[in-house]
Amino acid sequence: MTWHRALESSELPEAQFVGTIVNARHILLSRNSGVVSAVTNVCPHNGVLLSEGVAREGCISCPGHFWRFNLATGEKQGDPSTHLAVYSTRESEGWIDIDLPEPTMPKSLREILLASARGEDVSGEVSK
Repeated sequence: MTWHRALESSELPEAQFVGTIVNARHILLSRNSGVVSAVTNVCPHNGVLLSEGVAREGCISCPGHFWRFNLATGEKQGDPSTHLAVYSTRESEGWIDIDLPEPTMPKSLREILLASARGEDVSGEVSK
């Protein structure tokens, strides 16, 4: 995990949210009771940007199908098995930083087919 500068603190007022791109990821930042939260800005259902939705009572509603997610925990309302990725945040020297894992490159179809031909699974481990 690596800290990435995301947004100036002054650009995220209390009880507001802002969508941004950090290290090639769509991130949704919010501030509630002075605490900054960061979750993925993409709905897991249909890939819609959540920042185009409506936030109320610490939750954001997806504009695509109206799924509601808790901005602090990432949980979908009424379905804790569905959730958004949640990232650690900190404020330092007037900036909001987000702790993000390094992006991984997806394997190409060629790599997947070669691994399958060698008896490996997609992760590269040998199948038994």
